[in-house]
Amino acid sequence: MLARTPASTKKKRTYRRRQRDGAIVLGCEVREHEFAEALLASRRLDERQALHRDHLARAAEEILREFTRRWLGHNQ
Repeated sequence: MLARTPASTKKKRTYRRRQRDGAIVLGCEVREHEFAEALLASRRLDERQALHRDHLARAAEEILREFTRRWLGHNQ
């Protein structure tokens, strides 16, 4: 049997946590500059934040969470 590396163990733990919580990771494709421009126009990010992909990804995640809460009428 192969020994697990710390990285693979962490990945597996994260996967199981997501699975338990009913969460999934979506691989969405967007046009980076247009998405950043839209986030700037909506004031979700400032100019400095819009230059970082991790900020763009977090903003997209928050937009999807907000959409789900609003659509389902949850006040979380």
